Amino acid sequence: MPRFRPLAAALAVLAAPVAGAQAPRLAADAPRVLFSVTDSVKTDDGRRARVTRTVTYDPVAGEYRDETVEAGGRVLARSVRRTSLAGPTPLEAAAARALVEAHPEVAAAIAAAEGDVTVEGGFPLVREPGHPCGPGGRCVLVDVYATPPGEPGAPGERLRHVVVDLRALRVLEADADPQADGNLGHPAARRQSRHQ
Repeated sequence: MPRFRPLAAALAVLAAPVAGAQAPRLAADAPRVLFSVTDSVKTDDGRRARVTRTVTYDPVAGEYRDETVEAGGRVLARSVRRTSLAGPTPLEAAAARALVEAHPEVAAAIAAAEGDVTVEGGFPLVREPGHPCGPGGRCVLVDVYATPPGEPGAPGERLRHVVVDLRALRVLEADADPQADGNLGHPAARRQSRHQ
């Protein structure tokens, strides 16, 4: 397992030059394409058509726009919703790691850890209305764990379970409880688990 990358290296991912220009930075006020895929599909009349499906998150509006367009530009389907389980883009994941590594509590836990420290994750978190990770939000869970020195295959010890708000670009919870602060912490999930 790789040794913990210093904060400067993580931040460099967000600011590294690309072909002489600066790489795009994750902005809290600009729409982000979460994914876009082009495929060939069979239409109702039996012909083949190239279509592109794109899902975009608008952090200002708190909306996920899902649009499918034919190669000629005709919109075949369009929807807007307030929640999504789309995983983070590489830029969002890098931003989440940098935010976690820069957080004072997490940085202190990393500095005190023995062994190889890893910061990874990005599992989408969707919570109830009124929660920052509720409808309109975009949150991910990030794990920080250490493995014993010189034992790369050994089980890791969790140092922190961190909730990152990718809408506001901040750490919401630096030492979250995985049971209470994950997707299963959603009130509907708690009610369902009580009835099983």
